[in-house]
Amino acid sequence: MLSSFVIIFRDPLLRLTVTALFLTGVAVSSVMPYASLVAVELLGLSDAAYSAVLTVASSVMVITSVVVGIVTDQRANRRQMLVLSFVFATTGYSLVWLTGSPVAFVVAHTVLLPLGFSVFSQLFALGRLAGRTRGGEHADQIFAIMRASFSLAFVITPPLWSLALASGMALIGVYLSAGASALICFILFAIFWPAGPSGQLEDPKSGLRFVAAFRELAKGGIAARILAVGLVTGSNQLYMAVFGLLIVKEIGGAMPDVGRFHGAIALLEIPFMLMCGLALRRVSKAGLIAFGGAVYAGFLFLFASMTSMAATYVLVVPAAFGAGIILSVSISYLQDLMSARPGAGAALMAVSNFVGQMVAAMTFAIGTAITTYAGTAVLGGMLALIGAGALLAMEGWRKPHPATA
Repeated sequence: MLSSFVIIFRDPLLRLTVTALFLTGVAVSSVMPYASLVAVELLGLSDAAYSAVLTVASSVMVITSVVVGIVTDQRANRRQMLVLSFVFATTGYSLVWLTGSPVAFVVAHTVLLPLGFSVFSQLFALGRLAGRTRGGEHADQIFAIMRASFSLAFVITPPLWSLALASGMALIGVYLSAGASALICFILFAIFWPAGPSGQLEDPKSGLRFVAAFRELAKGGIAARILAVGLVTGSNQLYMAVFGLLIVKEIGGAMPDVGRFHGAIALLEIPFMLMCGLALRRVSKAGLIAFGGAVYAGFLFLFASMTSMAATYVLVVPAAFGAGIILSVSISYLQDLMSARPGAGAALMAVSNFVGQMVAAMTFAIGTAITTYAGTAVLGGMLALIGAGALLAMEGWRKPHPATA
């Protein structure tokens, strides 16, 4: 693993990618834990309205990510697409912070930020290409470090925001740090992309027309696996939508607890992510995702039963264990389904994420309408179990694909 860090440190494009993933993580981890509180508690949106925002955002995001993934494979213009995406992200975050209005929140979260969030999948496509070209036998470890750099931001940012909120800073300020992070990423890719051979990639154009490329994504076997993974990751997305509300309104915690709880989980996720490679020597990626989904379901069931914040903090260990597996292994699992098409393979992440977000949004709407936030968390655990069972039914604990981390 140490040699992989050395390779990243010495290569300017790998350094740029890791830095951008960390800063993207800062942007996401600034807003994600608090978005539901900003929408419902600060700006006055109803639960149903916020659910509608999540649904529209998911639809726009997946369409954008699929189109961007196919186009970048066709034209091999990953840098230009990343620059454009960071412009949208910067604009979206800044709009909410500058205006603090419900209309700005809706516009940002349903149009600008979904357009900007295509950077997530495309950064991993870039990382896969750069790591494979420059890392050789260390490519898998390099990719694991890249994923961990994104998670590292979730360790640092939420606790800092907890301190800031406890000291009296306005909640809307989370959008300022997100916008600043996106702006730095824009500058990095627009101005500081490595010149000469250091900035070149072995990235041949796919040669496929758009319809043909889309048909590759829509094959039955691929679609079924995307759906199963989407159900598992959807349980995590539902947790993201409900956990702040559950902590503050039902468990009895305060707003600073939201950041501390989320940050503690993110801290523990990183070692679990780096350990997944050892587990994959014996278990398939599908099997490991299913196991992680089962653990995460158990966490959500227990989370829903909590009545005090002190006891709730004990759950950070199973939460991190399950989430670390789900969030790290699912990326490489989906990319392996279309390994010859980095952009399209990255788009599978977006499609699976869309499935998860749609399921999370519908479950949030149904759950909050018929039960409590705790009951909604229980429904999330059920989603994870269904997805895990589907993966095992299709592939079992082992599969014919190479088991790489």
